Amino acid sequence: MKTMIKRGLIAIAPLALTIGILYWLFSFMEELVGPPMKTLLGKYYVPGMGIVGAIIILFIIGSILNTWLISHVTHFFERVFKKIPLFNSLYKMVKNVTHFFQSSPEGENQQVVEVSIAGQTLVGFITRENFSEFPAMETDRVAVFLPMSYQIGGYTVLLPRSEVKPLDMSIEEALQYSLIAWARKPED
Repeated sequence: MKTMIKRGLIAIAPLALTIGILYWLFSFMEELVGPPMKTLLGKYYVPGMGIVGAIIILFIIGSILNTWLISHVTHFFERVFKKIPLFNSLYKMVKNVTHFFQSSPEGENQQVVEVSIAGQTLVGFITRENFSEFPAMETDRVAVFLPMSYQIGGYTVLLPRSEVKPLDMSIEEALQYSLIAWARKPED
């Protein structure tokens, strides 16, 4: 009986959590953008238009942020806000995490690699291949992020390029494997 309940919980938890997160996200967007749209549209407003409006607003913001002028204004406000201690710490952390999943600077592509350290084989991601801005550092090194299982965290090690073996795997796939400790193949 307990085994069946546990199995049922394990089977339904990913679906329930995914639906719960999406419900929260859509509710948040509807509550944020819905009331102004109701005021503008009056009786023509249909529930759900807040979600569509939020998606359109995010798209427009993304497009505007790609312009030169807005980019400079954004950097100005970043410099101002970085002078606020708590805001600065949180902002830098969130920005660095989001940049990890974007393209690397100078056209570098993140790559999944295998490394051996102290007789252990580990899977990680090349996060930086060029250390030319650090003159005291050896130039034939790469930065490899080694994620830890079941949590967000890990270690970054600087290794000679010759000790890094590329793997034919996407970053998303390797992250999924790492998060479940390579216990089984992640769901597609």
